[in-house]
Amino acid sequence: MIKVSQINSAVEIGRLSSIDVASFAVGRSSSANALDVDQCRSLCSGLDCVYAVYPIGGFDDIGFCRELFEELKPRYLEFTVVDPEKMELSAAQLRALSTLDVGKIANELFVLKDDLSLLSRISQMDALVQAGVELFQIEVESLADPEARIARRSHARIAQFLFRYPALIGDSFALGVDLPDVNQVGYNLTLTNESARAYDLSQQHYALSSVISIVKGLRAARIRRA
Repeated sequence: MIKVSQINSAVEIGRLSSIDVASFAVGRSSSANALDVDQCRSLCSGLDCVYAVYPIGGFDDIGFCRELFEELKPRYLEFTVVDPEKMELSAAQLRALSTLDVGKIANELFVLKDDLSLLSRISQMDALVQAGVELFQIEVESLADPEARIARRSHARIAQFLFRYPALIGDSFALGVDLPDVNQVGYNLTLTNESARAYDLSQQHYALSSVISIVKGLRAARIRRA
């Protein structure tokens, strides 16, 4: 499964016909980092794949989330996970998630060379699954970059975690796409937005031409391993 995030134009959609999930940031009005509902509806009409929408403002605006679900009928709603240390906000987010009968993708999760703490957050991950999260978008640093490579001895632990929690991983794909199998179900790539920070706070983002090349490489790598 390959997901591309922060899609903003019909040109991008036309050149990304081979992806599995397209993701859009949507706000009540259009802005540098978001489409409005009508713009998103128009772009979704040209898709050959399923799509996710990320409501700007998150689940604090539960009415808008319901509006997006009813108006756009996405396969997924995408959201940024609240830090579990913020207990009241985290509990409120879980309650809001549970009221929406749609698949969810949780983003802004990280597994880093010097910080593997996500792998210990089992209770939070289980609660998110219980609230309807189907995919976890995890930025890994790195399985590809030799300057920030996670020790091989940690791969088994990561694989055990991802076996339990289905994940789309992001990595330094510009440095290579033949990543080790750690039970990832797929990959996420975030398009560069020159006017605004990536809504999923990804540290790795790519020009459209690079995404097209990386997608081809990921498909070819999967075929070689099959």
